[in-house]
Amino acid sequence: MEKFTNIFARVVSGVFSPLMSGTYAMILAIWLSFLTYNPFKAKAIVLMVTFVATCVVPVLAIFGLWKAGVVKAPGLNDRRDRLAPYLVTVAGYCAVAVYTRFVNAPVWLTFMVAGAALALLVITVVNRWWKISGHGAGMGGLCGVVFFMMLSGVEVAPLTVEFLALILLSGIVGSSRLVLGRHTPWQVAAGWATGFAASFGLPLLAI
Repeated sequence: MEKFTNIFARVVSGVFSPLMSGTYAMILAIWLSFLTYNPFKAKAIVLMVTFVATCVVPVLAIFGLWKAGVVKAPGLNDRRDRLAPYLVTVAGYCAVAVYTRFVNAPVWLTFMVAGAALALLVITVVNRWWKISGHGAGMGGLCGVVFFMMLSGVEVAPLTVEFLALILLSGIVGSSRLVLGRHTPWQVAAGWATGFAASFGLPLLAI
């Protein structure tokens, strides 16, 4: 049973890796808001840019740093290994934020992406002294995006079920990190709160 629990925790941690959070958030923002009425090609391009800038580039950077001996393991389990990869990811989010302005996306979408960059920057700074859960921040960010859409009226249908599902999923992801011994409950909670506050609070400035 313990072996199955560990395998399940690893699968959940992999599927909901912080590196995928930006892409998941963009999917939610585009397909659950009025942006869903835009042409499919336009939506696909924005999604692809987000995926490349916030996932592919950071993964390549982490792999390169690992091969160069700068980081001990690709999983970045040692908080001291996270500075350079996190800064690369912050730059990726900033690039996506600029891109959304270039394609005349709604300001709230730009601020949503900027919120992710802000959350990761905060985590990067705090990480010098205390390890915060990136997985927690990613899930908090997804919850914050949906909560913002619920309160701002940009959604195309009620999102109560989706929001509650994300809360439940946050618990599963957070528990997985605890099972694997990667974080303490406070580190997971701090990550979730940081992600939620940034992805919900910053877009509010646009309405």
